[in-house]
Amino acid sequence: MDVQDYEYYEARAKNVKLEDITSTQHNADILARLRDYDPEFTYISIHEDERQDDYYDFAVREGDNLGWLGYFVGRSKQLRGLSIDNFPDNLNIDAFLRGLGYNRSIESLSIYTDLGGSFKSLVPFLRNNSSLGDLTFSNFDIGLQCARNIALLLGQQSSLKCLCFEETNLGDEMFVEIAAALSKQPQIEELNLNASNIGRNGCVALGSMLEGMRNPNLATLYLGYNDIDDEGLHTLVAGLINCHNLTTLYLHGNELITGAGLRSLTTLFQSDSCRLECLNLEETNMDNDGVAALAAGLSRLLTLKKLDLSNNLIGDQGLQALVGGLGSCNLLEDLYLSSNNMLTQSVVGLRSLGTLVQRTNIHSLFLCDDTVNDEGLQCLVDGMANCDRLKKIVLSYNNSITAVGLSSLSPFFRSERCSLCTLLLNGVSLDDDGATALANGLIGNKSLKTLEFSRSVITERGWAAFSKLLCDTSSVNNTYFSNHTLERIGGYGVHAVPSDIVEHLTFNKLQNCAAVMCKILDSHPDIDIEPLFQWKLKCLPLVVTWLEKAKPYLGYTYMCEAKETFQCRELSMVYSFVRGMPLLTVDGYRGKKMQDVQPKTKKRKFDLTYTYHE
Repeated sequence: MDVQDYEYYEARAKNVKLEDITSTQHNADILARLRDYDPEFTYISIHEDERQDDYYDFAVREGDNLGWLGYFVGRSKQLRGLSIDNFPDNLNIDAFLRGLGYNRSIESLSIYTDLGGSFKSLVPFLRNNSSLGDLTFSNFDIGLQCARNIALLLGQQSSLKCLCFEETNLGDEMFVEIAAALSKQPQIEELNLNASNIGRNGCVALGSMLEGMRNPNLATLYLGYNDIDDEGLHTLVAGLINCHNLTTLYLHGNELITGAGLRSLTTLFQSDSCRLECLNLEETNMDNDGVAALAAGLSRLLTLKKLDLSNNLIGDQGLQALVGGLGSCNLLEDLYLSSNNMLTQSVVGLRSLGTLVQRTNIHSLFLCDDTVNDEGLQCLVDGMANCDRLKKIVLSYNNSITAVGLSSLSPFFRSERCSLCTLLLNGVSLDDDGATALANGLIGNKSLKTLEFSRSVITERGWAAFSKLLCDTSSVNNTYFSNHTLERIGGYGVHAVPSDIVEHLTFNKLQNCAAVMCKILDSHPDIDIEPLFQWKLKCLPLVVTWLEKAKPYLGYTYMCEAKETFQCRELSMVYSFVRGMPLLTVDGYRGKKMQDVQPKTKKRKFDLTYTYHE
């Protein structure tokens, strides 16, 4: 669309009948929203499918004028996102893309089809739209010619911050073409090449490109499932050392990496410019020797905050080496060690892991999928009994954990320093003994909010233990000292949570004092205030104040008590209190008189007895 073409559409835009340039009323409505700068119409999806049209879907059919569509998209100031799917072969997509080149508001563009030579028509849009930050190619195979067309597009200067190739079967030869063009995009902060099959050659090309780039701004790199081997990783590391802003590196699923490749990463970690915070090496067949090689470098990576080594072959010796390497990583918050089945035989390693959790800043620990058993859990807890930073433990799908292992958590739960908020036990078969072990262990705990499990054979006995934990109704005092922190027990697949537990958990979502009030009022219709008599009239104002504070919660979910009923309870409590006062008042008055008649120079034992009553 040159200047003349734009003037053609501009001159007719106010009078054109949208029904004449679209195939459906739905598409006409979309053009109307674009024309009228509808502030809520911020995204549009253009496709060929015959599926039912969604609010944002423009389904291209016979009768749709792509030139007009491009014009209205190009002049839009509200659009923030655009996705392009297949177009009918008999329609000219270039007419749309040339109009798109005038847009200055779109921030995210996703392309789900090979545009062929039409990629060239996107050059003005990429070059002139300073708002565009996110470009994604997804769900189509990129051949050599398509890769060259994309390389031509990416060879232009742009404002891109994120570039993603998702399920495109890119391949090493195609990526080599694109990697060369990426040297023109030093401002890119995130590059996602997960499952792109770039292999060794693609990794070498990427590493060489980054090494030769001046001041690359790359912060996040996804290279999962790309058949990267030691040689490819070695070359890549040379390029990553030049990326002084790199904070996130994903290498998961690259099973060809061995200890030699992991030692190459050590070179990166030891670089003075390395600022890596997140490292993912999940599912890389890492064994004890590999993790030992990695740990040697991690001891220098002081910026590390998240480490994922799940789905590997780490055993006791490897875990001990890892703990030794992470000892100086004081910023580490999230540690993933799930699906390392060899750890079920670990004793020393898990105990040392618990010690690491206790003396570092780890907030979340993931040990799922047959990674620990009862003995391992006991060893872990032994090491971290006084931990005060751990917020989340995930023990899901450890089928060997029983009530014995869950009982070992009690010292950790009851520690005054415990700050654990979330415990996930999904997939762990929880029976009455396990439920009782957890409930008894949580007595006195004031941090845990979520106890989640999905498989349970809990009967009335097990649920009764949870009910007593949340609200011990044997006395007002015991209700007061019940658990008012837990907000969730159970999870997906657990449908038989008793109503009283649901009620108590709902109360716990209030502030602690409010939860106490609701539970006491709900569980004790007639509150015995006789124990308060020992403090005499001093407690009467406190009782009245407490009742006043309780009134706002009468209508809260389960507190459906009528105001008249509550007033009766209030009067009954005050009456009971005052009725107990005369005897105390008489005793106090008599004691005062006896003191007045005694000589002030002498005090006998009898006087002291009445002094007590004052």
